[in-house]
Amino acid sequence: MRIAVIGAGPAGLTAARGLDADVFEEHEEVGLPRHCTSLVSSAGAEAVGVPLEVVVRSYSLLTVSNLAGHTLYFKLRRPVYLLDRPGLELKLAEDVGRIRLGEQVVAASGNYLRTRRGVRGPYDLVIVAEGFARRFADRLERVERLPALQVDAKVAGRPLEEIVVVYNRGISRRYFAWVVHIDGEVYRIGLADTSDVPGKLMRLLKLLRAEPVSKPFGGRVLAGPPHRRLVWGRYVLVGDAAGLTKPLSGGGIILAMRSGRALNDALRKGDLGSYEDSMRFVRMRLALARKAYDLMYGRR
Repeated sequence: MRIAVIGAGPAGLTAARGLDADVFEEHEEVGLPRHCTSLVSSAGAEAVGVPLEVVVRSYSLLTVSNLAGHTLYFKLRRPVYLLDRPGLELKLAEDVGRIRLGEQVVAASGNYLRTRRGVRGPYDLVIVAEGFARRFADRLERVERLPALQVDAKVAGRPLEEIVVVYNRGISRRYFAWVVHIDGEVYRIGLADTSDVPGKLMRLLKLLRAEPVSKPFGGRVLAGPPHRRLVWGRYVLVGDAAGLTKPLSGGGIILAMRSGRALNDALRKGDLGSYEDSMRFVRMRLALARKAYDLMYGRR
């Protein structure tokens, strides 16, 4: 079976592991550009086999605040990891045979894919692992996507907790902001919302008296719901492309690897239907989380 994979992120690389697959990546390097905070639960990381060498640091404290005098503190039962996201993807790429860097897939017809460099194929199966871009996945089912932006910045003279989640309608009306301690005085500060995200990020930095030390980076946070189907004929969806992200936190790395592994196992067994079955409970939980999201922020 000839397989094409659209996207060389955690989902696509995990799905392609050890298979006869061509992985198409639109960027010139695996793991770049950066676009997420790269926080994962330690339990999830262990379950999907995240290598310990890509764990940058761990956190045991979580603060929830509105930055206006109301704050809650939580001691986490299991630590949260900060990952070297590019390092993770480079590690996953070691087990993948063919990665076509700088080759964006722009169209699909029958058994063939058209990239910016020509027509590729024929392929018996196409794994759509395009992440938050969702150029193909949105043609099948839509999920809510919120623009997100973050920056590494120095916060001098004001020690903050390890991870701070900020719920403040003046900063983000339809999501939240985050402040993650990276090292010393440097924090990763960001937010997602429906509009004016750069302006709101600048106001948040001013409120925290933070001075950027990196260029802003970001993408889209997916708020669900998950896709009702993952297999569409010869096209199969994994990770963000399948809407497999947590609506209340935006977390998707672990679910990307989990879905990629489940699909890889199904293909090795020659039973594609088992992929749908193995992810059914996950999608049910994400659908319930989306209902909770609607209660918090309202339906769109």
